[in-house]
Amino acid sequence: MFGIAEGTVIPIKNAVVRVEAGLLGYDVQHRAEIAANWARESAANPSLFDGSFFMAVQADIADDVFQAIYKRTTFATMMHWKRNTSTDKPWHIFSVGVIVSSDNKLIAGQMGQTTSVAGRVYFPAGSFDQNDLVGDRLDFDGNAVREVAEETGLDLIQASRRDEMAYLVTANRSIAVFRRYYFSQTADELLASIRATIASQADPELDDVRAVAAAGEMGEATPRTFSTFANWHFR
Repeated sequence: MFGIAEGTVIPIKNAVVRVEAGLLGYDVQHRAEIAANWARESAANPSLFDGSFFMAVQADIADDVFQAIYKRTTFATMMHWKRNTSTDKPWHIFSVGVIVSSDNKLIAGQMGQTTSVAGRVYFPAGSFDQNDLVGDRLDFDGNAVREVAEETGLDLIQASRRDEMAYLVTANRSIAVFRRYYFSQTADELLASIRATIASQADPELDDVRAVAAAGEMGEATPRTFSTFANWHFR
């Protein structure tokens, strides 16, 4: 991955991420710091849960196929990883199902106050967990379908069409694999539907949703992987 420019959208035919047994070296190296950071994080936000998580020790692209190797870890490790500004750390890889309205707007959500990324603006997405494993591989499209449904109530499978290719963007040791799903509803119709879902949820992940209509609209509250893809979509 070191030969791939950051902040660049790269078409790929497939993403293959395998989970291997064994300890994540980062966990061993930073065990005490991870525990101390988790104590601080969970004290500040008691809603956080230290569940299963995966991080990649290897990642590359060959013949238009993205391939990586994951090790099992925990969410506490991820929280320490986010605070660690070093480039000597594992990769965080995640899948994103991008909702595209019939009037060519992208639907983004503002994360809720009980999440670990409160106030940040993303396309609905989430990290891989045990539910996304099929054998020893992570199901990218299945993860996107599940996360979008949980956050918005929308079913990506019901989209009119989707991209044949996926698109990879990397920044700051994060790797996002995007696929666009095109809906027959306008942005206003999709926003109304999602807001109704949010209102019905006892503990929603999103505070609100918005439509992104042009390059440059996703600002400082949006991670670089997401804003890079949005700007490319409207190129």
